[in-house]
Amino acid sequence: MAQRRSKEEGPKKPAPRPSRKRSPSAPPPETDPTAEVTLRQVLDNLGPGIAQVIAAPSGLDVPVGEPVIHDPLEKTDLDADAIVLAVGTGPDTTEGRELIARAGKGDAAMVVFKMHGRRCEWVAEAEQNGVALVSVADEMSWSSLHSLLALAVPSWRQTTALPGIASVPLGDLFALANAIAAMVGGAVTIEDPRARVLAYSNLEGQVIDEPRQQTILGRQVPDTPGVRALYKELWASDGVIRADHIEGLDILPRLAVAVRVGGETIGSIWVVEGSTPLGPDAENALGEAARVAALHMIHVRASRDIDRRVRGELLRSLLEGRDDSRSVAGRLGLDPSSSVAVMAFEFSDLANVQDEVRRERLVDLVAMYSEAFRLGAACVALGRRVYAVLPLAREIPEVRMRKLANEILKHAETTAQAQLRAAISLRAKSAADIPRARVEVDRILRVLSLSDPRSGAAAIEDVQSKAILLELSDLATEHTDLVTGPIQQLAVHDREKGTQYLPTLRAYLEAFGDIPTAAERLGIHANTFRYRLRRVIELFELDLDDHDDRLVLDLQLRLLDAT
Repeated sequence: MAQRRSKEEGPKKPAPRPSRKRSPSAPPPETDPTAEVTLRQVLDNLGPGIAQVIAAPSGLDVPVGEPVIHDPLEKTDLDADAIVLAVGTGPDTTEGRELIARAGKGDAAMVVFKMHGRRCEWVAEAEQNGVALVSVADEMSWSSLHSLLALAVPSWRQTTALPGIASVPLGDLFALANAIAAMVGGAVTIEDPRARVLAYSNLEGQVIDEPRQQTILGRQVPDTPGVRALYKELWASDGVIRADHIEGLDILPRLAVAVRVGGETIGSIWVVEGSTPLGPDAENALGEAARVAALHMIHVRASRDIDRRVRGELLRSLLEGRDDSRSVAGRLGLDPSSSVAVMAFEFSDLANVQDEVRRERLVDLVAMYSEAFRLGAACVALGRRVYAVLPLAREIPEVRMRKLANEILKHAETTAQAQLRAAISLRAKSAADIPRARVEVDRILRVLSLSDPRSGAAAIEDVQSKAILLELSDLATEHTDLVTGPIQQLAVHDREKGTQYLPTLRAYLEAFGDIPTAAERLGIHANTFRYRLRRVIELFELDLDDHDDRLVLDLQLRLLDAT
């Protein structure tokens, strides 16, 4: 952080950040969580096509920490050394100036803006506060950048090198991509089994094509028939494959190899052939690189997946009420006695193709946007749904939770072409109430799935009547006697005799006894309707003047429709 000065002092260049010293009792370097990652390393790995320095008052060798998404509605302190992503904040706005001041106050390392053709007006303020300013390509989504940094920063802290390829530190996939690119002779991307970009090379002079550029910016390979066919070929191959064309895309030739461990495919490596053809040994070199890359990718995946599985199982236990709620909530970092919100998201079009992949992407998306709202959700995918439990350290209005849910819905629709339904419950006053809140959001999603498509997220107040009828319908399924009596007799009579008595009674009740309106709904004359209604009353001994009878008949009709 820049040195503070009194108002009487003139402008003063901020002092460089002190580097962190490792204590004698610190863990070995290969597991040292305090190992420094610098701004220079971040910029080098992202590359000039993605990130550009606007200001670096303390130089490029300052330490950086984890990425944090700035929420314009929150004024909480920023973490020391944080990489602050200025989502929704322009580089020429007063909000941008305030964010730079907050970053300086919290000793954050850098603020990242998207320029969108504008210029940053606050370079002097950044220099005064000792905060670096960086711009990223407008085409890169904030969620992609956040995910990339969240995965990469921990791996850059690894300092144990493996022999074989340029002594790359274990888990540093960006360094590995550069080493492979230098060895094979083309631009490299390393992907996970779901075709998400984990890292890419950034050597001077390397050439990539437009599809590869867009893949890096979006972290996700385009989903086209030609691309799917190419991946099918890759997963079926035991070695390196070559692609000179992909249906529907204008590409440069490329090589690809699957990365496998013990028969399990854990990812792939792709090399784009630039203006200079790849050498005759390129395929052998790429095959050897895949064997070395397996160790790096296993290391990265293991540390990430173990944590996700543990947290996922804990959250599942909390949602289902299987174990002691106080203990489980504490292990998830939640205050057992504090209020929480429970959200649930469901794909409206989830089939059996790539379901697991899409759910896991949604888990990442929910977690990322929750971080943007400074709420720190615990997320897990259960069946067709993704659940999030968000701590509410203070009273947060429902409108804010709806905004968070709607941001997730909007992003999923625009970037992942996924249609979602969302439900919110703010009724959990402690960890012990979470299972009931889970039942509530499940009921909301069921109502939404049976109703006409809605825009936005729903709380129980939005669907109260339909939710109650749905619960009564479930009860009627278990207790069939709830729909016996005259209603059942009417249904049998219509089915056997071809009459229209049930629709007549329904129209009468829905029109509150207004016969002309009821007749119009059925498209018949009012006198015809009166005759039918009189026959209904006579044949089935109904008393439509009794309030209780009318209420029960109306409920039975609705339950009959639902069962």
